Amino acid sequence: MLDGSGAPGYRADLGIRGDRIAAIGDLSQASAHHAMDAMGRVVAPGFIDVHGHDDLMFIEKPDLSWKTTQGVTTVVVGNCGMSAAPAPRAGNQAAALTLLGKAPLFPDMATYLDALENARPKINVAALVGHGNLRLAVMADPSGTASTGEQQAMQAMLEEALRAGAVGFSTGLAYEPGSHATLDELEGLARVAARHGRVHTSHIRNEADAVEASVDEALGVGRATGCATVLSHHKCMMPRNWGRSAATLANIDRARDAGLDVALDIYPYSGSSTILIPERAESLDEIRITWSIPHPECSGRHLADVAAQWQCTRAEAAHRLLPAGAIYFAMDENEVKRIFQHPCCMVGSDGLPGDARPHPRLWGSFTRVLGRYVRDSGLMSLESAVAKMTSLPAKVFGLEGRGILRPGASADVVVFDPDSILDLASWDEPSRPSQGIAAVLVNGVAVYPQTNDQARPGKVLRAN
Repeated sequence: MLDGSGAPGYRADLGIRGDRIAAIGDLSQASAHHAMDAMGRVVAPGFIDVHGHDDLMFIEKPDLSWKTTQGVTTVVVGNCGMSAAPAPRAGNQAAALTLLGKAPLFPDMATYLDALENARPKINVAALVGHGNLRLAVMADPSGTASTGEQQAMQAMLEEALRAGAVGFSTGLAYEPGSHATLDELEGLARVAARHGRVHTSHIRNEADAVEASVDEALGVGRATGCATVLSHHKCMMPRNWGRSAATLANIDRARDAGLDVALDIYPYSGSSTILIPERAESLDEIRITWSIPHPECSGRHLADVAAQWQCTRAEAAHRLLPAGAIYFAMDENEVKRIFQHPCCMVGSDGLPGDARPHPRLWGSFTRVLGRYVRDSGLMSLESAVAKMTSLPAKVFGLEGRGILRPGASADVVVFDPDSILDLASWDEPSRPSQGIAAVLVNGVAVYPQTNDQARPGKVLRAN
């Protein structure tokens, strides 16, 4: 058994009563209505996906099999400045919101969280409020500079969302409309979050040539306001920038040494995925289309092949495909592994379940870490890796009673075989379930292998 704390594993029985862990130890003399033989396997806390875009999937695709088949029992949604609430004011829109799904957005966070509870989620969910949504909901021109009144309105809306139970707010400074935010705007919102003891997660402004300055900006917001900070899916894109994580991680360490509460997350792949951005088309040799509204037949194809067929430049092909999504192969696998080894790094799938041909990280991030990074590459101990997926994210996002196996804690449990656990999702078959996961329980109820199609034991984790 691994309790999630990072301590060495040990042999023990685990007893569950209702939605809580009742006892741990030698329970051979105890009776139970149901028993599971986990001999030869690891029993651990359910994994926490700190970076999901499943906001609307609890409504559209509530089975969430891409989570349960890799051991995920809790997801944090509302990342990268995009969330299911608040909805934009009439006439405002942003391309990045298409990543969340097709269902209508909600007028405010309270209404969204209530809807999730009424939908009876399969797994637990905690929500961030997107900074992009705040701009779209408040500003007459979300591509401009916020006026004093608009700034105050965004801060009031954030305050309302935090009181409703949001665990923090997220920024997507590489996307419209978040890219137009000034430092004053970001610090004003961060001060609101800091007063509530909540977190600011940031898809930083630039993950390529200006990655160091962009990390500095996010850390600077934390320093100026005291707001806990998470750097989302940290990476250094394009070959000319590979290796610069040595500088960004050193900067993070200096901030932590100075007392700033900082964490980061990664997904264990060398390709990123988001909306199709034509400006990137000529700078990368390998871009794969994940979906396209006008040309759905191009899903799964490489942009260069589409351009060759259409006898045009890659940039022209990209414009013709819009709105669309893409995978960008611009990262170094060794650097991803180095970032993952940082002591405050967590795992976030950044999966996009609405994509026709999704990035394999949607189905395989957690099992890939345990199989390829831990068992095969020996980057760290199994105990340390599990802690990065359980107790560390629970601490960062204030998910009390989650991410740990101890009496009284919530009974979110995963059972897996450390010798066979492996991601099977690939670039060509991105939706293949993982192997090696034996059982997943959410709040004491089995959700994998599926024993009851109607099992919906998840909870909406509102910050108190």
